[in-house]
Amino acid sequence: MVVGVSLAGYSTDFWAAYVQYEATYAKQLGLTLDGPISANGDAATQASQIQTMINQHVNALLVNPVDSAAISTSDALAAKAHIPVVMMDVGPTTGHIYAVVRANNVQIGQEACQYIGKQAGGTGTAAVLEGDLASINGLDRANGFIDCMKQNFPKMQVLKYATLWDSATAVNDAQTAIRAYPNLKGIYSSFSGPDQGILAAIHSDGAQNRVVLVETDGVPAELMLIRSGQLAATVSQPVNGYALWGLTYAKDAIEGTPAPVVGTTTSHGSAIVNLNGSPEDALPSIFVTKANVDDTALWGNTYKAS
Repeated sequence: MVVGVSLAGYSTDFWAAYVQYEATYAKQLGLTLDGPISANGDAATQASQIQTMINQHVNALLVNPVDSAAISTSDALAAKAHIPVVMMDVGPTTGHIYAVVRANNVQIGQEACQYIGKQAGGTGTAAVLEGDLASINGLDRANGFIDCMKQNFPKMQVLKYATLWDSATAVNDAQTAIRAYPNLKGIYSSFSGPDQGILAAIHSDGAQNRVVLVETDGVPAELMLIRSGQLAATVSQPVNGYALWGLTYAKDAIEGTPAPVVGTTTSHGSAIVNLNGSPEDALPSIFVTKANVDDTALWGNTYKAS
């Protein structure tokens, strides 16, 4: 059983961990991987790579899409070739696929908002460093944060910066916000890549006592920063669960098992929800602060980089 694996990119620690977990679970499940292959953040490159996998007659596709809308063309080509598609971490905005394995990204943004809003006492300014809004994850995290601020902390001003998941852009935007807004109380970064640069910017401007940084991912380096008191919090995404359950659904699809049913609960305790017409296994994330940073349930505490 050959599963073609297409990733938007895997240059970060988060995706390096995913690739390692995926190799382990593929062996356990008796699957052969074609890939993983990186699109380096380019949707056209990813479409070409997936077309090649379809031509090579893989039995299933496991995809982390660059662009949630553009991937629908590749989904249609796979369906025509009777190749089931499973997506992990990011889902499609249209069309129907076998399954999506993903965290609740709106909730991720909301949790960051609640933490920053409460730390700020409901006043001042907060900045959100958005991921690529062409990605449903980037959009959901940003909307979760922004809508939560409007509803729960209406006196706070929210600054929005479009980083396109680019760390250098995120660091530059954070520095701009720190210097331009003396009442900046918090920064929410939708991803973990720029953490060191943002922390350096906060310290270089002497803002460490007024600006808290909250991120998303849960990589080991973030947990170390939380322990040292430099990073306030992060949302730990279940990267090991993405690898395990993404491959499990791919194997189920190959073997003809019916797709998961919206409205049911899985054997591993998550809910199957509807994501734009496709069933999503909504895996839980964990909000991490100094209070629970040593929890062994966090993958960042057990993962060993190769």
